[in-house]
Amino acid sequence: MKLKIFSAPDIKEALKKVRETLGDDAVIIDTVEQTIGGKKIVKVTAAIEAPAPRVNPHKNPAPAPASAPIKKSLRELEEEYIARETVDLVSSLNHHGLADSIKLKLLDLGQSLECETPELTLASALESMYHFEPITDLIPVRPIMIIGPPGTGKTITTAKIASQFILNGKSVHLISTDVFRTGGLAQLEGYASVLKVNMTEAEKPEDLLIAIKNAKKVADVIIIDTMGYNPYSEREMTELHSFLAAVDVEPILVAPAGIDPFEAREISETYAALGVKRFITCKIDAARRYASMLTIAENGKMAFAGVGITPYLGDGIEPLDALKLAKLLTRIPKKNKISFESE
Repeated sequence: MKLKIFSAPDIKEALKKVRETLGDDAVIIDTVEQTIGGKKIVKVTAAIEAPAPRVNPHKNPAPAPASAPIKKSLRELEEEYIARETVDLVSSLNHHGLADSIKLKLLDLGQSLECETPELTLASALESMYHFEPITDLIPVRPIMIIGPPGTGKTITTAKIASQFILNGKSVHLISTDVFRTGGLAQLEGYASVLKVNMTEAEKPEDLLIAIKNAKKVADVIIIDTMGYNPYSEREMTELHSFLAAVDVEPILVAPAGIDPFEAREISETYAALGVKRFITCKIDAARRYASMLTIAENGKMAFAGVGITPYLGDGIEPLDALKLAKLLTRIPKKNKISFESE
C-alpha cells in the first residue's frame, strides 16, 4: 500500500487531487483541517494498493535493490588488514590522520590505564572518552529520522535499519521527505517493495506530522528518510530545522568514512546544533582512514550508533563498541596493487 498526503483550500479540491494522482481506486485514510497563516487548509491522506502514477511520474519503475554478493562484517573486514604481532598505537593513530588533540588524549589516557595489550589499551581509552549507543531491536520511543549531507548513504541506511527491525518481528513504516531529488523516492520505493512495508511521502513539515500520526496507528517503528542537506547552506539547514521543530523524532546523522577530518568537524558541529545525539558511519569498506569517525564523536559530542560496511541491503547496520573501534584503528590496511595493463 502506498500513502500520500494532499493539501488544498477545501475538501472538494483535495479529493480532486487525490483522484488525479491516485485514481478512482484510492482509499481515504484520514482528513484533517488546519489553519495556517489565517488560511484554512484541508489535508487528506489517501492510499492505494498498487503503485500509482504521479502528476510527474518516474520515467522508470522503482528499482529493485541488488542483493549483496558477499555479506561482509567487521570481522571479515579485519581480515583484509595486516595482522601484526605488535601494535604501535602512535603509528596506527598517525595513519588515520587524527588531530593531535584527539590523539594525545587517547595516548595519555591509555598510558594511565595499563591494559594487557595496546589494542585493549586503546579500547579502554575510547570507552572512557566516547559513548556507544547502537540501534537495538527494541521499539524506539520516537520515530527515527535519518539526516545528513547529500550522497552519504541515507536511503540505504534507512532500509538497513528497517530490515533490522523487521527481522526482529517489528512492523515498520517508511516515510520520505525526499520528494524533489531525481530518483530519491524511486530508490526508497524499491527498498520498501523488497521489505514489503508501506511508505508515505511528506513534502512539508505539516505533512510529516500527519504522516507520523497515521503511521503510529499501524506500525511499531517509523523511519524517515530525508533529502541531503548541505551543512554550509543556511537556507537548507533552516529547512531541515523546520522539519525537526515540527515533529518529535530522533535525528540520526549519517556520514561516510574517510572524509576529511576538518570537513567532518564542521559537519558534526552544524548537525549537533540541530540536536543530533547519535551518528552512523557508512561506507567503511571504501575507506582506510577513520579519523572522521572520532572527529564527529569528539566535536559533535555524538554517540556511535553503528556502522554500515557496504552499500548492500543484506549487510545491515552493525553495532560498534570500543573494542571493535580499536580493532579498526589498529589494523593497517593492505596496499592492493591494481594494474590496468593487459596481459
